[in-house]
Amino acid sequence: MNNGNIDLINLLDHGANVNSAPSEYGGATALQIAAIQGYLGIARKLIDLDADVNAAPARLNGRTALEGAAEHGRIDMLRLLLDEGASLVGNYGERQYWRAVELAEGNGHMAAAKLLTSFKDKVEESGNWN
Repeated sequence: MNNGNIDLINLLDHGANVNSAPSEYGGATALQIAAIQGYLGIARKLIDLDADVNAAPARLNGRTALEGAAEHGRIDMLRLLLDEGASLVGNYGERQYWRAVELAEGNGHMAAAKLLTSFKDKVEESGNWN
């Protein structure tokens, strides 16, 4: 998949677990890799196959899909993940939100940080807790 190869999707279509946990150090789920790499079509397919947009990252040196997309300034991917229910509130969501904003800003992706902030503000105003 790091080459954008659709072979992973074919495996999933034939019963592979779309939500397999990442390895402990630096691992990632299929959706987390797609988000980090910016493979929007693959991410959409994974979500259609019920990939968890809020799957926990690898315990060491991991990223959630939202964090990975923010770290690399992938605005289109952030929008997809947010629209599909990436959590920004509650204990887990707050931690994911702040880490995503920090990663975006730390890598100079101010538009990504602003998108996250504005989306969270809208969620809080509407009371629609993802």
